[in-house]
Amino acid sequence: MENKASQPTEDGQESNSATEAIAEVLAKNTKKPRFLQHVRIQHVHARSSVEVATEKRDNVKLRAHVDTLTKLLKESEEARIREDDEHKKRDEENMKKQVVVDAKLDFLLMHVEM
Repeated sequence: MENKASQPTEDGQESNSATEAIAEVLAKNTKKPRFLQHVRIQHVHARSSVEVATEKRDNVKLRAHVDTLTKLLKESEEARIREDDEHKKRDEENMKKQVVVDAKLDFLLMHVEM
């Protein structure tokens, strides 16, 4: 960075300021330099078409993965809801059966005590 600051610019004008030198080095050596955003310097390093294509491909893969996981989550939630409904139906049936058994037991107990 010190070398960058002391060298004249490409068009032969004055030497780069320290901020410009830092911005240049960060732009070349980091993917997303936050420093440049904080000091309000535009991102100097343009991404290559290969980087953009790779990022797009990765985004497509990630989107497909997220869509798959979302579908699986939805299916799982639907299955859980169906199971809950089945359990409620079984509970209702069991309660009805229990009422019948209780009535029969009460009937038997009344006849036994007499």
